[in-house]
Amino acid sequence: MIRLMVAFGLMSSVTPVQAQTAVFHSDIARKIYYRIPTLVSRKNQLLYLGDDRSGVTDATAWGDIGSEGNISIVARKSKDNGKNWQPTQVAVKGHGDCGFDKGHGDAAVVWDAQTGRLLLLCASGEISYGQSDVRVRKEGEGDKATYTLDLSKAQRVGRYYSEDGGKTWQGEEITASIYSLFDEASEATYDEGRGKVPVERLFFASGRICQSKQIRTGKVYRIYSVLTTNQGSIPVYSDDFGQSWLPLGGAAARPAPRGDEAKIAELPDGSVLLSCRMRGGRYFNIYTYTDAASAQGSWTQPVASTSLEGGTAAQNNATNGEILIVPAQQKDGKRVHVALQTVPFGNTIPSENNSNLRSHVSVYWKVLASPADYASPSCFLNGWTRYELTDGQSAYSTMTVDGKGRIAFAYEDNCKHLVLGSRPTDMYDLMFRTLSLQEITGGAVR
Repeated sequence: MIRLMVAFGLMSSVTPVQAQTAVFHSDIARKIYYRIPTLVSRKNQLLYLGDDRSGVTDATAWGDIGSEGNISIVARKSKDNGKNWQPTQVAVKGHGDCGFDKGHGDAAVVWDAQTGRLLLLCASGEISYGQSDVRVRKEGEGDKATYTLDLSKAQRVGRYYSEDGGKTWQGEEITASIYSLFDEASEATYDEGRGKVPVERLFFASGRICQSKQIRTGKVYRIYSVLTTNQGSIPVYSDDFGQSWLPLGGAAARPAPRGDEAKIAELPDGSVLLSCRMRGGRYFNIYTYTDAASAQGSWTQPVASTSLEGGTAAQNNATNGEILIVPAQQKDGKRVHVALQTVPFGNTIPSENNSNLRSHVSVYWKVLASPADYASPSCFLNGWTRYELTDGQSAYSTMTVDGKGRIAFAYEDNCKHLVLGSRPTDMYDLMFRTLSLQEITGGAVR
């Protein structure tokens, strides 16, 4: 069933950009709450999306999908690289007491560079990630027995497209097609685990979906995303702009078994860099193609970058971030690439609250001067330098390249720690700022 989500304005003002701008402002007194920034770009346009969690009445699942109440995905657009922002629009609305449309959040988005078409994937429904429990259902006996995936207790998956730059969205539920990538409903799977399947919970990690600049089928360039699952971080790819997906490396591949929310970046040679959330830093792994057209290749072993001296440290926290590879030029004129990784630097102060441990969102950077600098995951263990974006209590972050070649950042800051119903939760202002590579690297590259 196709659902049409027509956007409408919630704010009448246009906000000029500052060094740091609150694109979405959480206000406890007015019971307005936001989380989960996503930022994508095309030419001089930016589209900033986030979770509107103002409809949550009880943070029974920490305020995420599965909590009491409704979550919607909202967006604001800029046509001048973030100098001004248009009024807030609803992209995908959560409504009702149960079912697929009760809530939609954690948007993963890509803006096709060629056509201008937008794709949005999201976590949906009424069941939280932690409570998701997919099994194989058996009906009948003997030769008449049939086996199907039982998705009645699954966290669900939504897919939405916009043909008009984010004004309106059309979408549908694709839960079954995503879970079935990994688990076939058969007598064998039913007997082995009494109906239990290996991948029993999943969602597409929020933020910017990576689009290849090198690999395409016809006029469509390959896109990559990562599923957060109980089996770790599992990258997937699509050659038809999200109509169908396949696991990168095959259904059995587990390139980061202990990885959490993750992102993908394309390396200069077309290889795929995986960067995963972990407590203390980031897991990195690389998929190297033997045949890019058919996506044949292999993963190596993941490495953990956690060092305070040259690593991508995230002290005492595990938080979603973003990886980005951009072309640059050194002072001597040499053409290079720069790897950028956002993550909260954190702090060493003991605390039971994420709001105190998640802080100092920063961007780590390192120069990739030759293929030897990205030949294996171990190349990303060290050699990073940190630039601090904010010294506040800050959490999730993402970034993209704007129409001027600057790096545009979206991140959670100014945490509001509150009790919502029966459970504590954290809400944030969703912030925006841009920086040049020169500013980030202290003039090392531009």
